[in-house]
This record gives sequence, C-alpha cells and structure tokens, in this order.
Amino acid sequence: MAKKNEKIVVVLLTHNRKELLQQGLEGLFNQTHPIDKIIIVDSLSTDGTYETLYDKGIIDQKNIRYERLNENKGPSGGFAEGINFALEENPDWIWILDDDIKPHKDCLKSLYEYKDISQCIAPLREGKTVPFFNPAIGVSTHRKSLSFDKGKDIVFSNTCCFEGMLIHKDVVSKIGTPDERFFQVYSDTIYGFVASLYTNIVHVKKAVMHRLLPEKKPITNRRVYLLMRNHVLVRQYLTDYGVIHPLFFNTVFLLMIIYYSTVMTIKSRSWGMPYSVIKGLIHGYGGKFGSPK
Repeated sequence: MAKKNEKIVVVLLTHNRKELLQQGLEGLFNQTHPIDKIIIVDSLSTDGTYETLYDKGIIDQKNIRYERLNENKGPSGGFAEGINFALEENPDWIWILDDDIKPHKDCLKSLYEYKDISQCIAPLREGKTVPFFNPAIGVSTHRKSLSFDKGKDIVFSNTCCFEGMLIHKDVVSKIGTPDERFFQVYSDTIYGFVASLYTNIVHVKKAVMHRLLPEKKPITNRRVYLLMRNHVLVRQYLTDYGVIHPLFFNTVFLLMIIYYSTVMTIKSRSWGMPYSVIKGLIHGYGGKFGSPK
C-alpha cells in the first residue's frame, strides 16, 4: 500500500511531438497508481503543442502544470529544468518521461512496488534490453543475455534512461539535476550511473513502457558529432569519480573514432561524417558543449 504522504510528480519533456504527447498523457491519466502532478516541459515547440493542449482542456486540469522553456536545451537541459520544477512541488518521487513513450496502466504501480529496495527504479522499454554501463571504458552494453530473457522479474544495473526513470528526491538532492552540457547522447546514461553510486538501480519487467517511435534511430552526422564531443565529457566524469581505466578508455575511444570515420562513413554514405568526428573532438577537448548550434 502506498503511503498517503508519498507524493509523485511527473516530468514529461516534449518538443514538436504534439500527437505523441497526447498519447503519452493518455497513458498517464489511466495509471492505476495516483499521480499528484504532471509537469509538461515544452522545449520551445513550434508545432502548436500549447494550442492543442489548451483546446483539449488539458492545460486547465488542476494536476497539470505547463512550463515552456525559452530555448531547446535538448533532453539533458530540458529534464534538468523539469526536475527543478518538480522539486518546487515538494515531491517524494519524480517520474521522468519522454514524449515518445506511453506507459501501460500499471506501469507506475509496478515501479512503486520496489520502492523499499531502490530509490531509482526503471521500467521495461518495449524492444529494448537493460543497459549496463562499463565505467572503465565509458561504454554501455545492451546484450539480451544480461536482461530479462533468463526469466527474472527484476534486473539490477548501474544505469538507466530518462524513458520512465522513477527517482527519489533524496537521490536528486545528492546528485543534482542532469548535466545540461550533454544536450543529448550519454546524458541519461551518466545521470543513471551517478545515481547508482547512491542507490541500487532496479529494472522492473512488469512495468512496461510502449515506444511510439521506431526502435532504431538513424546514425546522422549530428549524432556522431554529439557522440564524439560528449565522450570527452564522459571521460571527465569517470576521472572525477575515480573509476576510469585510462588505457582501456583511450583504446576504445580510438576505435570509435576510426569506426565512425571509415566503416560508418561508407555504410551510411555520409561523406561529411569524418568532419563531424573531427568537429566533435575539437569541441569536446575545447570544452564547447551544450546545444550544437
């Protein structure tokens, strides 16, 4: 049974996905476990998101709080702002959601059942395996043999993502908000990893998130740029926490650079990809992070 004083606040980040957003909200409205407040954080949408929410009467609902940002800071900056908004509501738990997923009706209830063993609880994302982060080299593993296919109801890990993370305010007070410098790529991996230093992260099989977009995202020059740039920032984090293995990390990073400059360039026929690799490295080592403008 839930304690009456356990307050749960949702942070739902959106950007130009008004149709998907409505599906996600429908999933939240149908949850079997009570939600005290839903904060919609709009990263400067230009597709009529606010107008749609207003016309459908969603904005005026008493448990809805709509916040429009002055700029698109990506997932890392958007969720950082959203968590700060949530803390203003004095929550016990913050449920972090993206706008391209829809939780099954018992998702929150299933997550909350494990509140006594973890202060950072993650759902099963359809089509995805449980991520495991190797801090020695700064790379995540997504092998099915390390996930639920062995018949487990829960899987412990050392990271999770922003697609359904239920995190306690006490952990947030220790680790802060996501690092805005990432903008995108690695931001939730590192945030989850830092959280794992203070609590056991558990992934719950019966807490299901339905993905509303195709499983795989295309490898674009922009994403490769962010991957290279932000890997430098990952190195900084792992060095600060004393968990990096420099030789292994640098070797893997070099292989990544070669792979995206050659194999992925040929495979994707994107001849600007080597430039994106070089640009990402220059900006990363030069400390130029944030929005890739």
